[in-house]
Amino acid sequence: MLAAKPKAGWVNDADPEKDWKKNILRLHDERKFADPVNKPLYVQALAKVGYNAAGLETTAAGGKPVLCAACHSSNALQASGVFGVRALTHALHTLHAPVTDPATNQTLNAGTNRSTCYTCHPGSTTQCLRGAMGNAVDTSGNQEMGCQSCHGNMTNVGNVARTGWLQEPNCQACHHDGVRETVAVDANGLPLVWTDTRFATNPNVPASGYSLYRFSTGHGALQCEACHGATHAEYPSSHSQDNAQSLDLQGYAGPVVECTACHTTVPNTTTGGPHGMHTIGQAWVSAHHDVAKGSGQQACTVCHGADYRGTPLSKTRIARTFKVENGSKTFAAGHDMNCYDCHNGPSGG
Repeated sequence: MLAAKPKAGWVNDADPEKDWKKNILRLHDERKFADPVNKPLYVQALAKVGYNAAGLETTAAGGKPVLCAACHSSNALQASGVFGVRALTHALHTLHAPVTDPATNQTLNAGTNRSTCYTCHPGSTTQCLRGAMGNAVDTSGNQEMGCQSCHGNMTNVGNVARTGWLQEPNCQACHHDGVRETVAVDANGLPLVWTDTRFATNPNVPASGYSLYRFSTGHGALQCEACHGATHAEYPSSHSQDNAQSLDLQGYAGPVVECTACHTTVPNTTTGGPHGMHTIGQAWVSAHHDVAKGSGQQACTVCHGADYRGTPLSKTRIARTFKVENGSKTFAAGHDMNCYDCHNGPSGG
């Protein structure tokens, strides 16, 4: 893009991997030295981190590697940066938000899908967003969620009031009261807040005021990722390697829900499983009896729906056959398990 071309011209290094990096350093120097307000801070920062006073390009040319986080703080790298210099995430997202993407003729801030973020973040090859949420599609086959669905737009991410890498989306912003939202933030990029905490991340981890999925634990003090997969690669992932653990534990890709994956003796519990679940499998069919009657009905609606006819939360990912009173019943993969499969609703019969 010509808008990013340094006034002194492109570096044109023979190594393309070095060329773009050197051009960034040259452009960075030009803008900072030409800004009478920021130049003193820039010169001070260069001296503080031991870089050449002539700038970043000269520093790199002299054989000293230049690290952005040396000046710009980054929680991802646990780098404190230089006082007075904006955090790396704030500087990058704010700077590039108004930039026009030549492929769409829209600003990056106006982007509504992952291609905007993939311009810089791992994408076209790595497919950073490749888990269950990233692969969800609507009835027309269009992707239901993108990066902005959880993180907000570029301006939201670059907001100086947001703490990079710590103030991130949480599970309960979308998963609450038996509902699965497709947008987790409001117009200002702030996570939606609900009172239901059944699917919530742990509060104050890894630090006070923050609540991150990758640090949260649940059933039996297991990391949430142990059963649901890594951030952005939640089970089932579009990458087979990501699904290896769930396949090994229960024989199919998806959240680890089979009690036998961990328990040699299957416990018979109504609400003692992960997120208040009941026992999964034949053991539950044989022993649940009238648990859905009376006061127990409310717990059932979270996964099976207010009408008890099933929801995506009660979907079976594999074909299942259960022994019942008068023989057996088989359900295809993808079926929303519900009270009416075997009974006349939650009241039995």
